[in-house]
Amino acid sequence: MKRMASKSRLGLHQRLLTKLSPQQIQLMKLLQLPVSALEERIQAELEANPALEEGRDEGGLELGDLGDLGDSTDEGGEGDAGEVGEAGEATDLGESGVSGEGGEEATTLEEGPVAEDALYAGEWSEDQTDDYLDQGQQAPEVDNRMVNQTSGGSFLEDLLAQWHMVAESDEENRIGLHLIGNLDPDGYLRRPLANLVDDLAFQENLVIQLPRLQEVLAKVQELDPPGVGAQDLQECLLLQLRRRLLNRGHWTGEEETAAQAQGGDPLEDAILLLEHHFEAYGQRQFDRLAAKLGWSTERMREARSEILTLNPRPGDSLAQPDEAPTAIPDFYVMLRDGRLELHLNEGNDSKSLKISTYYREMLEEYDGRRAGKGMREASQFIRTKIDQARWFIEALEQRGQTLRLTMQAILDLQQDYFLSGNKARLRPMILKDVSERIGMDVSTVSRVVSSKYVQTWFGHFPLKAFFSEGIATQSGPEASAIQVREVMGTLIEAEDKSNPLDDDALLQALLEMGFRLARRTVAKYREQLGIPVARLRKLY
Repeated sequence: MKRMASKSRLGLHQRLLTKLSPQQIQLMKLLQLPVSALEERIQAELEANPALEEGRDEGGLELGDLGDLGDSTDEGGEGDAGEVGEAGEATDLGESGVSGEGGEEATTLEEGPVAEDALYAGEWSEDQTDDYLDQGQQAPEVDNRMVNQTSGGSFLEDLLAQWHMVAESDEENRIGLHLIGNLDPDGYLRRPLANLVDDLAFQENLVIQLPRLQEVLAKVQELDPPGVGAQDLQECLLLQLRRRLLNRGHWTGEEETAAQAQGGDPLEDAILLLEHHFEAYGQRQFDRLAAKLGWSTERMREARSEILTLNPRPGDSLAQPDEAPTAIPDFYVMLRDGRLELHLNEGNDSKSLKISTYYREMLEEYDGRRAGKGMREASQFIRTKIDQARWFIEALEQRGQTLRLTMQAILDLQQDYFLSGNKARLRPMILKDVSERIGMDVSTVSRVVSSKYVQTWFGHFPLKAFFSEGIATQSGPEASAIQVREVMGTLIEAEDKSNPLDDDALLQALLEMGFRLARRTVAKYREQLGIPVARLRKLY
């Protein structure tokens, strides 16, 4: 059997590689930061780099004068870091702006999840609000950055205070405390009761049977707010209705007479609906239910009115919301004498930075001695810190220039809108339009737009709110998707609630107004507005 001979060959190959200098990587990260995060980033750099200080350089040293302090590379880097860009000129970070060393080919460096295909087309995803049975038309989406989650601390503390006054024995107190400790922030007991029995045996050394746990749970469900301790939505709503029924002695005689005149008690009717017809009610089969139960439309409406006043998340009723954080604007757009003025928010900590005079003098002193290995290492350390400080200062300046260029391009493209404040004047615009106008890559514009806000004379908006794809119209010029959604919202607001417009009817109305779009687009825009389908908007 012949053995295959292995041969080693030496060859010279030429390849195109993409290398980013430390400044370019740093600039890409800084571009994505909003002004609030930028302040934290600057503070962190000041703490990490002793060669960086706040304030102006009293000696008048310009950044360009620092080049003779050293040509060393950053740790782990290769070759000369190069220049970020000349003063007054923004360096692109995408395909057209990042250049490698020695003429090497440049490509776009993407960070995070790949979701920019939609951004390039102007499609900004929006989370949809959750529906609670039949709350009707939902409010437009609220940006998650603007809202803080409520804290459940006061909710649990209030329950514990109530329980200590209700528990009749040490055993009952321990079981109740365990049940309350397993409530979720909405006030529900999601864990199976059989598992809780096992938990009490192993964790509390308390052996009980399931009926005893159910007995204590019933007492926990008598605490305020009504509905707490329920195991699902149906039980939560029924607990609240039954609590109201127990308090019916507080009703006036006129209220009881009015209820009897309608053919039934709305509370008892609501309990009947949720106890025996919960699924059909959740599917809004009101006509079928009314016919099956022999109820009039008015009787069904009164029963539904009782249900709509219930709280599906009783845990929220006692939670105290923390102070909602404010989205700090990165730009200010003022209207003065019919002209738009753009100002960049530099932030409280985004003040002038300089390279430490002490470190510069120390470097000059060490370079003058040139003696000993320890002296050379100290000199190299100081030189590296000074280079890092210089790159950070340059990156901040470059960031400001890029932000100004991008926002100014948005103002130029949407000038009619910013002058009038009328959403109908928003023109179709995608990231590519801005990138072509400023001569930068789309990825750079995407980083600038991400998580940035602008304060205008007519409101406070995220930059992404000005981007949308174009919708063809019969008159010729394209309309923005934002304008179409505004029109849809107006049509739905003015509709007959007893016979709401379905997607086909909305499509026909939009076509008559000159907007040419498909039915699936109508459904998509309706969902982006947080508006349910016509069946769920119908009122009886």
